[in-house]
Amino acid sequence: MKKTILIAIAVTAIGSITIGCSFSVGTGSNTASPTPAAANKSTSNTNTGSTSKTDSKPKPKLTNETKPTDGKAVTANKKNAVPDNWIYVYDSGKGYGFYLPEGSEGESQTVDGIDVFAATTPAPSEIDIFVLAYKDKTLTKEDLLNDAVEFLEGLGQKVTPGALKAESDEYAVADATTVHPSRGKGKLRILVGTDVTDNYVMILGTEEGRFAANEKIIDEIWGSFEMWSQN
Repeated sequence: MKKTILIAIAVTAIGSITIGCSFSVGTGSNTASPTPAAANKSTSNTNTGSTSKTDSKPKPKLTNETKPTDGKAVTANKKNAVPDNWIYVYDSGKGYGFYLPEGSEGESQTVDGIDVFAATTPAPSEIDIFVLAYKDKTLTKEDLLNDAVEFLEGLGQKVTPGALKAESDEYAVADATTVHPSRGKGKLRILVGTDVTDNYVMILGTEEGRFAANEKIIDEIWGSFEMWSQN
């Protein structure tokens, strides 16, 4: 049942959040239109905007948001410093934030209690990012990695995940490769984080052949991920 729900969320989210993905999980030129069911789902957006590369209209960009002045943040990896001109993306409802290169595009949608944020960094990197946020105090980091795999499988591809490497008590990272029947091979870096009842999965990737050239930016993005809690 759980896998069925995650696959349904993946299909619904990508049908409604049309981003211009460059690796195998992306919609690319095959962007789907929102289904009637998806249109009726409740949404919770911080920054919103369709970024389909097939859309000739100007694409809305994510804007810089102010970090909270109260509460405490647990950062994934403070050693991965981000450039000064990057923007901060913050979701107060789900309690997370992270940095992206200026000019990045994206939006979020909540489906069946799981918030799915999808974004793409600007050219030339064009890194694709998904963040899944949901509550379940019983889940382990391995469970979250499995959730990431199931979400990606819902987008029609074969996923081969690597082992998780612990970054701290709260975070772990794993790499994965993907194969899509029509879009070829991709390579991903997956961050999972847990904070009592809150769970976060961040998926970042490109086409396999472009991963090495973009690895530094990928590491800077996931390293900046923060889980916020009240003091």
